[in-house]
Amino acid sequence: MRLKAVELCLAMCLLASCGLAWGQATVNEGLEKANVYVDGGSGLDSNPGTPALPFKTIGKAQRVADGNNTRKLGTHVWIAPGNYREAVSLTTSEKTTTLPITFEASTPGTVVISGSDVWTGWQPIPKIPGAYRRWFGYVWQPCPTDPLGPFEQQIVLRREMVFVNGTPLTQVLTLKDMATGSFYVDETQNHEIYMKPAIGTDMNSAIVEVSTRPVLFMAQNRSDIVLRGLTFEQGGSCRDQDQVAFVGSNNILIDNDSFNWGNAGGIGFSTTSNFTVQNSRALHNGQQGFGSFEAKYGLWTANEADYSNWRGAQGGIYGWGGGGFHFFAQHNNTVNGAKVFFNMTHGVHWDTDDENVSASNLIASGNLRVGAFVEKSQGPISISDSYICNNSPLGLYFDGGLSLRASTAVSSAGNVIANNAGSQVQAIGDPAGAPIPVTNYETGQVYNLVTGNVTMTSNTIEGTTGQQLFDDYNQAGAAWTNFLATLDSDHNTWWSDSVAQPFTEPVPAYFTSVPWEGWLSTTGQDKHSVFQKPAADGTGPCQVAADGPDFWFVDQDQGALTVTPGSSAVYTLLEIPVGGFNSTTTLTDSGVSQVSGATASWSVTSLPGSGSVTYTVTTGAATHRGKYPIVLAAHSGNITRTVTVSLTVK
Repeated sequence: MRLKAVELCLAMCLLASCGLAWGQATVNEGLEKANVYVDGGSGLDSNPGTPALPFKTIGKAQRVADGNNTRKLGTHVWIAPGNYREAVSLTTSEKTTTLPITFEASTPGTVVISGSDVWTGWQPIPKIPGAYRRWFGYVWQPCPTDPLGPFEQQIVLRREMVFVNGTPLTQVLTLKDMATGSFYVDETQNHEIYMKPAIGTDMNSAIVEVSTRPVLFMAQNRSDIVLRGLTFEQGGSCRDQDQVAFVGSNNILIDNDSFNWGNAGGIGFSTTSNFTVQNSRALHNGQQGFGSFEAKYGLWTANEADYSNWRGAQGGIYGWGGGGFHFFAQHNNTVNGAKVFFNMTHGVHWDTDDENVSASNLIASGNLRVGAFVEKSQGPISISDSYICNNSPLGLYFDGGLSLRASTAVSSAGNVIANNAGSQVQAIGDPAGAPIPVTNYETGQVYNLVTGNVTMTSNTIEGTTGQQLFDDYNQAGAAWTNFLATLDSDHNTWWSDSVAQPFTEPVPAYFTSVPWEGWLSTTGQDKHSVFQKPAADGTGPCQVAADGPDFWFVDQDQGALTVTPGSSAVYTLLEIPVGGFNSTTTLTDSGVSQVSGATASWSVTSLPGSGSVTYTVTTGAATHRGKYPIVLAAHSGNITRTVTVSLTVK
């Protein structure tokens, strides 16, 4: 074993075995000598905020707590059960101190801080049975685009959300595309909102919630803040923003909270240090569940992030800036016991300039893309005693279970990596074989990264039908030589009973597959490893059930194809069942009338609950050059799922 690998392994083992963390919050709530009470049902903001005479709003309690803080008095805010349709903002002044403020539900899980309002006055639309309309008083326009990201369809840049009796509707961008289970906002001409709720909905008693507030809790340049037992939901933030956000803050404790149904992120930490997130959930967020940007000394313990990136998926974006957990430039980060299920993106994504990371007891299952993805990070990063199974049903050949792209000093120890479409383990580089430059946000040091210094010990790596065990993608030449020279792999169990050559190498040509003996010969590693079926199925923790029957309708081409006039674009759409869904779906499209001289057709017009279908657009010799959006949809009962694809004619 190489000395560098030994040093890395020892460092990671000491961190894991001793129960230490790189950093965490240490809020002294004993300094909170003032108690303030809130009751949205019986309270009044003119009250003194006592148990007998509570405030009505959290915002009033926050202002009192802030006043106490400037007078060097810590405050504990107790919040009675209820739905609080308001937003809280903590800023700083020259008088702000480090005395703590806690916002806590008097009964955990009974306090909802919502970004939506209840809207009444819906009127039926005579020409569209089952549809309703109402005045819409907002002119938000599309959110800003990300100049560094992929092309973003307009649907990805919208922030409107509608819930009928707690069930979300799918947004469409024209009235003619509206079907059962969807809604449309006309904010420029008629200034109306239209919706078609579930069949049989009684609009006389239905509760219709429309998101109107983007950020529900914001703390800027604050310290010693605690959120406990609270649920934040339905915040209509733009892409790359979070409905709960800590910016430039320090010593933050998130304890037993939920962050659900945000249009973009659930909760995020930007330029924040010494924070702990524990026993919390982030479910059904449009981009990512938990996120961080240039943050350090974070401890994440026993958290779960599921069903993320539904908004991005509507525009064919399944990876950029998404994840159940998405860590961008996070240093000194400890993740224990994370669960990531059924995200329409990566499960956990360590994305660029991540270093000093320890992750253990992770369970990643059922995610559309990679279960655990380490990208453009200098490390060291340790992933141990985890289960990464059943991921990547999108079927992209560069996806899999554990993927490493242009990253170094990554250790995988004691993990079960199994039944991931594509391959179980991947090493990915630049298509030209060149290093990728990454800048350390703290020191300014530039790393020219290729995937290397990888350590793999005591893992169980098992592929099923048609799956590779290892795939090196885009790492030819010096990059592949470096990977081999710095690889340390031993004491693993590898197995495939259906693929004779389950290891993919870039030599003598890209996508060269070799058997077990070829892997041993090429790498010189795994001298004490075995190629045999594991004695027992170790994927039990990955066998999780979704929260209800549903389906994903996704574009295998990730939303974009380019053709020349007179040629055809063939989009491959997948219907992926979730939660036991098995109903027939019918397929529709917005048509291609905007593409001069083009025609379009489906290969079939329905699917039996799962499977693939193609949508072919044939352009004419005189078709105008340009970029055109095309909305494709699948319908089943009260469910409508859409994806907007892009056709570029050059």
